[in-house]
Amino acid sequence: MRKWLPLKRLQQVYFKAFIASILGLIALIQFFACYGYYNYDCIPRSEIEKHIYLHANPNLVKRTKPDCRYEDIYQKYYPDDWQINGHVDGFLPHGIVNGSFIPKDCNPLISVAILVTYRKRQKQLDIFIPYIHNFLRKQNIHYKVYVIEQQDDKPFNKGLLYNAGARRALEERFPCLILHDVDLLPVNAANIYSCLSLPRHMSASIDKFRLNLPYESLTGGVLAIRADHFRQIDGFSNRFQGWGGEDDDLALRLRHAALDILRLPPEMSRYRMLVHRQERKNAARHRLLKMGPEPRDGFRAPDDPAPLASVTHTRLYALIRVRT
Repeated sequence: MRKWLPLKRLQQVYFKAFIASILGLIALIQFFACYGYYNYDCIPRSEIEKHIYLHANPNLVKRTKPDCRYEDIYQKYYPDDWQINGHVDGFLPHGIVNGSFIPKDCNPLISVAILVTYRKRQKQLDIFIPYIHNFLRKQNIHYKVYVIEQQDDKPFNKGLLYNAGARRALEERFPCLILHDVDLLPVNAANIYSCLSLPRHMSASIDKFRLNLPYESLTGGVLAIRADHFRQIDGFSNRFQGWGGEDDDLALRLRHAALDILRLPPEMSRYRMLVHRQERKNAARHRLLKMGPEPRDGFRAPDDPAPLASVTHTRLYALIRVRT
């Protein structure tokens, strides 16, 4: 009987190890399954042409040159290979005036306003501005970069800042708005910066989230939306102070307006997130989301909750300063 005791113990050890391995595998599968979506619904490259929003700013003077073409951008497969510099020094701003760029060899069919909300992140802004200009100048689009800065020390109000920037961009007749976090950098050259027929969530594959989409209704990070759709949903809520909630409220506004969220394939939607200190969370965000959008809270709010402190232009961007 003593001869079989070590064998039984060995069998018990193997059995326990087997059970532990199975449980660990189940936990790992559940973790990745619950974290997000790698293969989300998206428009295949072959159908992008049907959805791309080709509208130029009516203020542009059409020249005796051919129209710009964009198929070579979004149909080509590029590696994720973009050099990130830590400062503006050495950046050559060829063709950029007051934050705006117009291609010189063809007439652009795409005009976009890049709206970047910002406060006390100078290091990130110094990385983002030259990077995004280098990225966009290669696409033969007409674009202008707006930096909307909150000047007070109240909780950060991203939605209110986006509304303020959108007012200025729409006054300058941009047909497409791209709402852009300052800490996100596109890494694939096929990622055409344009609106689509419906709102487009551009940053579906961020390195911080292992290139997964955290949840299907996500609109945060980088979102492209037509000017008429932004007006239709009355922009962002002005009630979300602190981090979080304003993008989920925007998703509710899109759903109420029957505007679906479109995405391009994951390999075209990759972004690198710069390391940053997170803003203080909005403790009231869940309560506000349960209340739903209010009819007098948004882009056209009657009491003008975000008066412009000033609008100035540097060569690389238009700076809109806002006190909340």
